[in-house]
Amino acid sequence: MSPGTVYVPTRWPAVDRDGPTVTYASLSALLESGAVAAPSALCVDEPVDDRLLALVPAGCLLSFSGTGVWDLVDLDRAAALGIRVSNITDYGTDAIAEHTFALILTVSRSLLRADRRVRQAAPPPDVWGTTLASRTLGVVGLGAVGRRVARLGAAFGMPVLATADREDSVRWATETQAVQLTSLADLLARADVVSLHRRYDRGAPPTIDRFALAAMKTSAILVNTARGGLVDHAALAEALAAGTIAGAGLDVFEPEPPPADHPLLRLDNVVLSPHVAAGPAEVRRRAVDAALDNAWAFVRSGCPADVTG
Repeated sequence: MSPGTVYVPTRWPAVDRDGPTVTYASLSALLESGAVAAPSALCVDEPVDDRLLALVPAGCLLSFSGTGVWDLVDLDRAAALGIRVSNITDYGTDAIAEHTFALILTVSRSLLRADRRVRQAAPPPDVWGTTLASRTLGVVGLGAVGRRVARLGAAFGMPVLATADREDSVRWATETQAVQLTSLADLLARADVVSLHRRYDRGAPPTIDRFALAAMKTSAILVNTARGGLVDHAALAEALAAGTIAGAGLDVFEPEPPPADHPLLRLDNVVLSPHVAAGPAEVRRRAVDAALDNAWAFVRSGCPADVTG
């Protein structure tokens, strides 16, 4: 292949886009053969391990079709090898926030169990589920999605607590007065719903471990639509089984998919979805288009959008 090629995953919709399509396996084979030359751009949406990264020629670009890349590739190693990495932002903020609240509502109102009761012709109970109004929402991380979730929580009549790691997030919270900023420890102790929206760096310890779960209310629920590595899933399964917390809604796991014998799969107080918060067709198309735009900008001018915090 000549320099300046954009390699596109076969499953991506790439209408009216030039460039060869490749599977993840065939991309690995191409790299091993030496057929990829700088300044090519490799569009990816799967983890790039150190073995594959070492095969990417210096001067090439890895163009990811998502925001969170910190757990998908070793950015320091890529930089040392002369490989650029780009991500995209703000392509699925509303979709992910909506999915977050779909999980919150499904767990808090026990909708899956309610559905089963109807199908089994079981009589309705006298008491079922909990309301959200006046219950405290804790948002861990105030990026674009976290901010949207905070606003949705306020619309449900929920007081909102939040943690913020970045200066722009602190400024947003201060200017909008939409949330009360606090520490993670205080948020865990006070929140009825804890929703995770912070970034995850590969190899970092989980934000929600057994100690964090023990600090939460026994009536609280945990929701994660960010990254699976933010949660110790073995500890979560134990906490859910023991009643340490009341429920959980998860769209992300570590690893993905979870193994068939994972204890979370046997519990009825957890709702699971397969990393589809940003899955609507129009959202996926925006993500692919943005990643392709980054790739073509790079091969034509050397200027993609860089990874952002």
